[in-house]
Amino acid sequence: MKMIESAIGGVPLIAIDGDLDHSSKQVVRDAVTGILDGPYPPRSLLFDLTDCTFLDSGGLTVLLYALGQLPAHGWLGIIGASAGTNQVLTYTGFLDHEKVRFFSSSSDAAASLAREKKVQKTYDRERAE
Repeated sequence: MKMIESAIGGVPLIAIDGDLDHSSKQVVRDAVTGILDGPYPPRSLLFDLTDCTFLDSGGLTVLLYALGQLPAHGWLGIIGASAGTNQVLTYTGFLDHEKVRFFSSSSDAAASLAREKKVQKTYDRERAE
């Protein structure tokens, strides 16, 4: 498994290439902890599972851990889960959680986050008037 950390629209992103399973879960969990315990803890977190080839209960545990560590007003985004990975997330009810968002691609996530920021700016401006 290869893991890459970056961000989309200011939201931290963990991209998984390969299997997210029992043998790789601790590396990803440590990355989640590092991001969420950093000097500027984010409200939300993205996982790009486009190149995730396998997800088992160990990987699902990491996603549930990340979800549980986010603030009450935060959310966890899942990008591009493959058919097999998406099947695990769907059958377990993970994607139905109110704090989980699904994006078909990185560009879909970026566009959604940009729209959200634009709406928030409009709302803030109207409240100030």
